[in-house]
Amino acid sequence: MTKPPVDPDQFLLFGLSAPAVDSVAGESEGVRTYRYKVQSGGFGLFLGVSAEAVRTTTSPAVGTPVTDRIWLDASEISSAHYGNRITLTASEVAWLRFGLSKVADRIEHVDRSPYVLIRVRALEIFEADYAEAVLAPAIAGWAEAEFSLTPHRMTARRDSATGQYTFDWDE
Repeated sequence: MTKPPVDPDQFLLFGLSAPAVDSVAGESEGVRTYRYKVQSGGFGLFLGVSAEAVRTTTSPAVGTPVTDRIWLDASEISSAHYGNRITLTASEVAWLRFGLSKVADRIEHVDRSPYVLIRVRALEIFEADYAEAVLAPAIAGWAEAEFSLTPHRMTARRDSATGQYTFDWDE
């Protein structure tokens, strides 16, 4: 079992299942939108992520490292529905970093750029179908689409007694 970098007792994460996804390229130069959604047994999760990969030869001036070469910038995110700025909590950013960490080695294998900065530009959030933990599989799915990686299998479950979500990353 892999523990996330935040509140390890809150959620259990361990793999990437095959939920239904939509992947759309071309919103703007270099930006791709990936929609993670799963509906099962009376619960649903949904999150759309619009992001871009910026390749640089020097260490990025913004963002935080996921690995030595893969960085995350979640500083300027807007709502895909309303256009207003969204400020993520430290916990939400940690879930994004955790999701990217699940695919970072595969990104580094296919992209030989000295540095790759993943800039999250917008999120599509429906409050009824949102939990912070969904940021991890959503950004991992975005990265798999962006870098043409083979998707991992992942299963999402909701404990009806506690309301907590678990993700089996098939590791």
